[in-house]
Amino acid sequence: MRYTFPVDYAGAPCYVAALNRTMVPIVAGQMAIMEQPGSWQNADDYHAGYNAVLAYERCLMALCMDDLIASNDRLYRMLDTAIYGVGYTVESVDPLIVTPAIPPQRTLGIYSDDSILGRMEDLKQLLQNALNGTETPHYDTVPGIRALLQSIIDALGAEDTDLSDILAQLEIVAGLLA
Repeated sequence: MRYTFPVDYAGAPCYVAALNRTMVPIVAGQMAIMEQPGSWQNADDYHAGYNAVLAYERCLMALCMDDLIASNDRLYRMLDTAIYGVGYTVESVDPLIVTPAIPPQRTLGIYSDDSILGRMEDLKQLLQNALNGTETPHYDTVPGIRALLQSIIDALGAEDTDLSDILAQLEIVAGLLA
């Protein structure tokens, strides 16, 4: 059986047809048969029919691709919030509008101290402050463990060493290490 392409295709009305999702590959496979030149009466029918079949197959696949892209967008926003702390707001559900839009390129930065990178930065500053006594934006307690240990070493080298001062400094060091 060979098909002829309808003459009034361009002006014909379109219909919405229900198609079970599990049937999409089967219908697309059957449509692939119509992509073959031998399925059509002549070359003109083949070219017109081939383009119409491809348009229909794109339409079938768009249903799946839209779901996949929306799923990827949700995953991106979840990771962007967890790692960088970017907050997203749902402005509308139908159609789905989420702000801010997903950028084409990610710039590194910490948008929230509650994000993974924000907490890592906090821990880094805590270690810098506790070990070296470095003043950071979040911590300004000085002296650090190294400075306290050096003062204990210096005190032990001095002749008039008060052991109660050394023990007090060791307690401070133990507290910082705990």
